[in-house]
Amino acid sequence: MVTTEEKTKLIHRINRIQGQLEAIKKSILEEEKDCEKAILLLKASHQAMKKFGEAYIQDYMVTCFKEKKGQGSIELDVQKAIRAAFSL
Repeated sequence: MVTTEEKTKLIHRINRIQGQLEAIKKSILEEEKDCEKAILLLKASHQAMKKFGEAYIQDYMVTCFKEKKGQGSIELDVQKAIRAAFSL
């Protein structure tokens, strides 16, 4: 089961990602031409999203498998999860 602290950490990650995306949106709306800043914002948001995905999968993997226990092969579930994680 995912703890309240783990949920809070995930929400904080999402908030940071939203902030980065808002900064990108603002730069588009204001037609900023700072290419280096744009690249850094895009890179930061992309990395943050990858890290969020990793943390989310780690926190929820056990819960997901427990819910599906008895509905099929755990090995197949692990393979599906890995494929899904790497196709992000």
